[in-house]
Amino acid sequence: MDPRELTDFQLDELVHRIIGRVTRLVRTELRMDRERIGRLRDPRG
Repeated sequence: MDPRELTDFQLDELVHRIIGRVTRLVRTELRMDRERIGRLRDPRG
């Protein structure tokens, strides 16, 4: 498959899928960072 031969619709769909996956990964990382920071700063141990 040659990426240069994709139709506009196919390209839009591909970008949508990639952005969706990246967004989920970033949200997961941010949530994990918040949890890690919370544990480090929680005086209850």
